[in-house]
Amino acid sequence: MKITGLITEYNPFHYGHLYHYKKSKKITNSNAAICIMNGNFTQRGLPAITDKWSRAKMALKAGIDIIIELPLVYGIRSAHFFAEGAIKLLAATNLVDDFVFGSESGKIEPLLKIAKFLNDNNKEFENEIKNLIKNGYSYPAAREKALKKFFKEKEIISEIKSPNNILGIEYIRVVLENNIDIKPLTIKRTSNNYHSTKINGEFASGSALRRLINNNEIEKLKNLVPKTSFRILKDELNNNKIPVNKNRLTYSLLTKLRMSSPEKLKNYAEINNGLENRFFNASLKSGNYKELIENINTKSITQNRVQRNLLHILFNLTEKEFNNIDQNGPAYLRVLAFNEKGEKILASLNKKADLPLITKISNHLKEINLDSTNPVIKQLSYEILADDIYSLLYKDPKYRKGRQDFYQKIIRN
Repeated sequence: MKITGLITEYNPFHYGHLYHYKKSKKITNSNAAICIMNGNFTQRGLPAITDKWSRAKMALKAGIDIIIELPLVYGIRSAHFFAEGAIKLLAATNLVDDFVFGSESGKIEPLLKIAKFLNDNNKEFENEIKNLIKNGYSYPAAREKALKKFFKEKEIISEIKSPNNILGIEYIRVVLENNIDIKPLTIKRTSNNYHSTKINGEFASGSALRRLINNNEIEKLKNLVPKTSFRILKDELNNNKIPVNKNRLTYSLLTKLRMSSPEKLKNYAEINNGLENRFFNASLKSGNYKELIENINTKSITQNRVQRNLLHILFNLTEKEFNNIDQNGPAYLRVLAFNEKGEKILASLNKKADLPLITKISNHLKEINLDSTNPVIKQLSYEILADDIYSLLYKDPKYRKGRQDFYQKIIRN
């Protein structure tokens, strides 16, 4: 069986994702796909529009064969660490020879050139970025501007300008710097810019779809997502599970921040050079999530970074904790869902995978232990904690019970 790899969030699963899946199988001559998918919180530092189980079910109904969860400790970090977690999981399966991601042009060569350059640790380039950041540029903006100074080819300049290519470049960087024997491939994106809220034909961005869900305009999704996705989303709405409300994070975040201090906040990754004061002071003059973000935001840091930093604080994921986790890398392959073909892949994973295969949490963990020195226990503990906190975002109190991951069965199709 020829299997290709996909890295996704499916937030929610739409026609662009369906195209990605089908086109990926076609260009790789594969007859199956393994998908690495984020859990209940996304790389942008926000709760997913619907939980990981319903998103895994959407993927399964659309034809994805097996869905493996990207651990929280990689899923809510910057592009490079997100990519590192996902690529290393694909490599650990020992079943995929390639993976496919979407990009603006659908051309791999320019992205390979940029990735190789970034991995060379050019001192002049790094100094240029530092100077730009000092002048108020965010890191992504500074890197883009610095790259334009070193590359003159129009084809590469156009790739640098697109924020949609950032993750793709990081996937390639991880493959190259770790000598991972998996071939990166790319296809041209079909939908609008990731952050666009415009709808053109049947292809709409995740942002546009989430806006409709948040505005309780779910009927407008009928022609924008596959029928199976629409039915699942409609069921979630009828059961009063969506939309989840990110504003319910406010009290937890404000409590954590106000009980802390600028000095303690410096223990978290990326919070330094006075930013610790900004986070702490923002907590004192904010009463809701939007105000908190606005009071922290500056020209030199992106909103997504602020949202991720807040989740790190909420989960007590300090820089030291991340460093310890990164020494081992992703610790397991946790299966969320599979179909009939996926069951055969599961059997192959049992024989060939480099990491423990988790199909039932209670076989590996009896109670969460964030202080454990066992990487499997530690990373699973953070996952369960994240799901417990996500459950508090539901409108209906009956869904807010904790430790439900211990009882959730794998989804089969």
